[in-house]
Amino acid sequence: MDFSEQLERFIARVDKRRTPALIIPGSRQADTAALLIAALRPERVAFLLTPETTNFPAQMAERLGRQPDAGWLCKTARYTDINQVYRELRAVIEAWSDLEREQILVDLTGGTKPMTVGLAKAAYVLGLGTVYIESDYAQNRVIPGTQRLIEPSDPYEVFGDLEAGEARRFFNAHDYVSAERIYADLARRVPAEDGTFYACMAQLARAYTQWESFDITTAVKTMADLLAHPLPARLALYQSTLHDHYQALISLDATIKAMSNQQQALTTLANRQAILPLLGSLYANALRRETQRRYDTAALLRYRCLELMSQHRLATRGVWVEKPDLDQLKAQIPDLDRSYRAVERTLGFRERGLQPNRDGQYSSITLLNGYMLLTALSDPLIQTITLTDIRQRVNVRNKSILAHGFRQITEAEYREFARVVEQLLDQFFTIAQEQRSSWEERYRFIELPAT
Repeated sequence: MDFSEQLERFIARVDKRRTPALIIPGSRQADTAALLIAALRPERVAFLLTPETTNFPAQMAERLGRQPDAGWLCKTARYTDINQVYRELRAVIEAWSDLEREQILVDLTGGTKPMTVGLAKAAYVLGLGTVYIESDYAQNRVIPGTQRLIEPSDPYEVFGDLEAGEARRFFNAHDYVSAERIYADLARRVPAEDGTFYACMAQLARAYTQWESFDITTAVKTMADLLAHPLPARLALYQSTLHDHYQALISLDATIKAMSNQQQALTTLANRQAILPLLGSLYANALRRETQRRYDTAALLRYRCLELMSQHRLATRGVWVEKPDLDQLKAQIPDLDRSYRAVERTLGFRERGLQPNRDGQYSSITLLNGYMLLTALSDPLIQTITLTDIRQRVNVRNKSILAHGFRQITEAEYREFARVVEQLLDQFFTIAQEQRSSWEERYRFIELPAT
C-alpha cells in the first residue's frame, strides 16, 4: 500500500480532530510525523531533534510532497538526560506563550527513551495534550494502513479519587486555597459526574477563602454562583447549611458597608442582629486557626471578638468608640466620671476620668478602655468576669508578634485568653436571650466525610 492511501485512511480515522500546535520528537519514523501533520493540520509545529535526526523535518515534508515550513521550530540537542528534554520543551512553550497549554499536543510515538519519558512527564505536569500512533505489526514491521491516532486517557480517570482524598484532607484542615487548586484540576480532568462535584467543591473552597480573608462582596457572588444550580448529590446534603452561609454573607456584607458610612455606623453597631454575622465570622475563623495551632492568629481574631462585643454594648448607650461623645452619657449618669475613676484606681491607673482633650473632643476608645467604661456603667456584659482578668489576658495577646510584641503566644497563654472570650460570649448571649449554639453552627464551615 503506497503512502498516499495510508494517509487517506489515517485522515478518515482521525476525522475532524485538529490541534493548533504539535510537538514531535525526531526519529526515523518520518511517516508517523507526516500522518500527524496531514491529519491534525497544526498551525504551529516544533521538532525536538538529535544531531542524528536533523534531516527529519525535511524527510517528513518530502513524504507529504512539500517543502519544510520556515515557521517550524527545530530544537537540536543530545538528549542524554531528561532535564535536557525539559529545557528544550520549555523553550518551545515560551515561544508559543500566546497559546493555552491545552492547545498544544505532544507526540509520544517516536524519539529516544529519555525524550519519550521526559515529554510524557512534562506534558502531565504542564497540562499539555498527548497523542501517539498505534499500528498493527507483522514480523515486527508496521502493517501499512493500520495506523490509528490514540489519545491516552488522563491518569486522573483512575487516580482521581486519590487526589480527591488529598483535596478533602486540605479542605477539612481549612487549607481552602490548596483544596481549591486540586478540586479545580480534578474538575477539568475527570468524567462529568465526578467533575461536576469537584467543580462545585472548588467553588465552595474559593468562597470560604474569600470569607476568611473578609473579601465578603466577592464571597457573596461566589456562593450565589454555587447555589444558582442544583448541587450534586454529595454536596446537596449540605444544602441547608450552605444556604445559611449565603444568607450570613449577605448580612455581613450589608453590615460592613453600613459601618463604612459614619451616619449609619452607630446604629449598625447598636443592632445586635447586624453585628452577629461579623462576630460569628471572627469567632469561627479563630476556631479554625486554633485547630491549625496558629495561636497568634487565633488570638488576634478572638481579640476582635472581645472588641466587637464591647463596641456593641457601648453603641446601645449611644457611644461610638471611634468618635465618642461622652457628654450626653455623663449628663444622663451624673456620677459616671466618679465611677470611671474608681475603675482606674482598681487597675492601678492614674486617675484621669472621662475628660475630653484640649480640643474638646474625646479620644477613641480602646478595648480595655471600653470594658472600663462598661464596668463604670455596671453593664451586664462585664458582670461575670473581672476587669483585671481581661487586662491580664489582653496584655499577653499584645506581646504577640502579630500585635505589638516580638514573640509567639504559647498554647497555655492562648487557652487562658480564649477562656476569657468564652466567658464573655456566654454572657453576651445570655443578655441577648439567644441560643449560642445555633449562632455558632451558622458560621461553622462544612467538613467532608471520609469516603
